Amino acid sequence: MIYCAPKEIDRDLSKHELAGVEYGADIDATADTIIRAVTDDLSGNPEYAGCEVLTYAPEPMETSKRTRRYQYYVTGVVSPVSTKENILVNYGIIEREEM
Repeated sequence: MIYCAPKEIDRDLSKHELAGVEYGADIDATADTIIRAVTDDLSGNPEYAGCEVLTYAPEPMETSKRTRRYQYYVTGVVSPVSTKENILVNYGIIEREEM
C-alpha cells in the first residue's frame, strides 16, 4: 500500500492519503509499479500541472518509534518550470502478506 505524506513521512499520519495498492511477491517485484503509481499520482495532481515529475526507487525506512508505520519510502520530485527549486513529496509503503 502506498501512502502520500503531505509533509514529513513520520508526522501527521492521519493526514496521509492512500495513493495506490500494488501486488507482488515482495518490494523488489513491485518496485517498477510503485514508481509508476507515485509518478502518476504526482502527474495527476492539478497543483503540479506542467511540471516534470520523477520518482526514486523504494528504500527501506530507518527503524525508530516514529517510523514504525512504513517499511519503505519513496521520494517523488516535482520540478516546476518557473522556479529552480524542486518540490519533494514523500510516500510511505506498507508491505504486508496477502490474507
